[in-house]
Amino acid sequence: MYPVKISNIISTASLLLSVSFNLSASNTFEQPLWQLQQLDQPESVAADPDNQWLYVSNINGAPTELNGKGYISRVNKQGKQFSQHWLTGLDAPKGLAINNGKLYVADMQTLHVINLSTGIVQQRHKLENAVMLNDITVGSDDTVYVSDMLGGGIYQLKNNQLSMWIEPEKLPHPNGLLWEKNQLLIASWGLDMQADFTTTIPGSLYQVNPSDKVLQPLATGYQLGNLDGIVSHKNALYVSDWISGELYQLKDNQRQKVLSSNPGLADIGGEGDILYAPMMMDNALMAWQLP
Repeated sequence: MYPVKISNIISTASLLLSVSFNLSASNTFEQPLWQLQQLDQPESVAADPDNQWLYVSNINGAPTELNGKGYISRVNKQGKQFSQHWLTGLDAPKGLAINNGKLYVADMQTLHVINLSTGIVQQRHKLENAVMLNDITVGSDDTVYVSDMLGGGIYQLKNNQLSMWIEPEKLPHPNGLLWEKNQLLIASWGLDMQADFTTTIPGSLYQVNPSDKVLQPLATGYQLGNLDGIVSHKNALYVSDWISGELYQLKDNQRQKVLSSNPGLADIGGEGDILYAPMMMDNALMAWQLP
């Protein structure tokens, strides 16, 4: 862990004063469109924009264990055609992102780059100082961003070089990432992490302008929970809380709890009007209709 001053991360608690809160669960999420069992601690899901496939990372062991048992599953977007062990031999794979026919996989201290047409690992970028690489997103200029939840900080893959971009001292436990409207959104896990991964200070949702790398908390996402995945749909953001299993909608200066599920609601993904939710502790993937 890295020592951190809270004043380095949040500008002011007065962000909450102008935000309206509605924590009533929405009936939009009463029944999933479909669900898929048979997975092994699914952590992340990515939809390929160029074909019918979803890709799901399976940790298949302790979250920090280098056991070679981790794998990637592939399933079509209707939850029917399923290849459980599409790619094997990973350690504890977590975040996924797809760009230009390549699947990027965050796997402990390694970022894998996989050719989707062949299923072959084309590149492996090793980071000796990383602890647990977690989520991935790709910017509009094809720059890849990777979070390190336990080691802290954000890495950047640019011009085939993977290097630290935001220092751990500024961002000790980043988790979910999303490139949105030329900004990087970062869902943090929180501060003062305990042995069971709970925190005494809830995580917040930040936006970062890549030109200055200043962390700006979003008022609706301030101290929201132990945050994992981020999905953008229409004029709303959806953010998952891994510890509580709750899904929040951030929209129009309000935040609303729209789904209460079991703990382990991990790195959600989305495409069109569908939200895909890996349920890590239930070994399942669920699809939900977004409003």
